Amino acid sequence: MLILGTLTGGYFFGIRDAYQLDQAVHFLYAAAAVTVAAALGALVWIAWQQLRLNKREVTQARTLVTIWNTKVALRRVETVFDRYFWGSYWHSGRTFEEVMGELKGTPLEQSLDALKCQCQELDRETHDPRHRWLGNARDLSGVATAMARERYQLDLCDTPVGGNHGTAVLNRDLEVLVYTWSARLRSFDHQLDELESTYH
Repeated sequence: MLILGTLTGGYFFGIRDAYQLDQAVHFLYAAAAVTVAAALGALVWIAWQQLRLNKREVTQARTLVTIWNTKVALRRVETVFDRYFWGSYWHSGRTFEEVMGELKGTPLEQSLDALKCQCQELDRETHDPRHRWLGNARDLSGVATAMARERYQLDLCDTPVGGNHGTAVLNRDLEVLVYTWSARLRSFDHQLDELESTYH
């Protein structure tokens, strides 16, 4: 700006000396108009950049909140899962569906449904074709359903025909499902941590 002012002033005094004052004043007005236009353009550009930055920050904050809500929903699933399978599952007062190895209407099904809803929202927020968060939630739900059925089989076959061999097979199947559940839960949690780190 200082250089532009010096050049304009020098040019103005040069025109004033060489020609007449009218032309010098007209030039000065034209130079002022150009300077104002340039300044306004710069201000508009700065305001636009600031608007973009603010919008990006708001979007980033909203996505972070969605990630945190998904983590909370995942923790809830984990807690209810442990209580359902290793705690109150064996207590009296189970529903018919629970007795028959179904998750319908149970707190575990409700927490899994809440996780699916949260994952749908996360999919909408991130638009990441590599990660399908709803798919992760459905995988967990599928494993939980398989475990409920396996526990029903264990309940049904407390004294299996053919001795201990049948029980060992059933227990091994359940162990595989428990391992699968733990692995998918850890993977889901790790992926959420990675996603969160990209938005910090």
